[in-house]
Amino acid sequence: MLKSKIVLSLFILFLLAGCNVLGQKDIAEMDPAELPDVIAFQDDFTREFMSSLEEVEDGYYLFESKTGGYTMMYPQNAKMDQGYFEMQGANYEAISFGENEETNNYVYFLRATYDEGERANESERLLRLLSTHAGYEGDYKSMKYDNKTIHYATLEDIDGSGQSDEHLLLAVIMSNGSDQAVSVRYNVIFGKGRSTDLETAQNESMKIMESIEFK
Repeated sequence: MLKSKIVLSLFILFLLAGCNVLGQKDIAEMDPAELPDVIAFQDDFTREFMSSLEEVEDGYYLFESKTGGYTMMYPQNAKMDQGYFEMQGANYEAISFGENEETNNYVYFLRATYDEGERANESERLLRLLSTHAGYEGDYKSMKYDNKTIHYATLEDIDGSGQSDEHLLLAVIMSNGSDQAVSVRYNVIFGKGRSTDLETAQNESMKIMESIEFK
């Protein structure tokens, strides 16, 4: 009798597991016609990072790192640049994505680097590395949350050519409870003669950074 109950329980668990798999069909393998009509899902490479078909906020979906280390809000019409994608095991990943004036009021591109391990717990080293790549020599401000700390700085009008108005936001988002960090370089470019709403661009970039959740 006991043996029969065990077999029955295992059978039920098998059925439930099967239903769960069918209900969580891999988004990357779905027919684009079944997916939201936005670049995040219609671009073959970008949709590999989309974790859900449901918007987390109007115009944003949930991005999940291929390392499994973190998630963040992802703009619906941003396109991932496959040529700049790098991944080394589960401890390092670099991604780039952005939009142009066809889908947004301004051009932007974001470069995010994920680190896990001893280096990810060294804020000074990560900030120094980020500053060196950007040619930045100033200080960073810090905002502390329950589960993460964001160190950030802004550089205005870094182009100087007169043909465009380029701004840069640098940030390192560090987990407060584990050795994980994401370093971000966010470039914003306003074309000559176009309305410059820097505050809106900065708010959008901070929204993405504040949405980062480490796993």
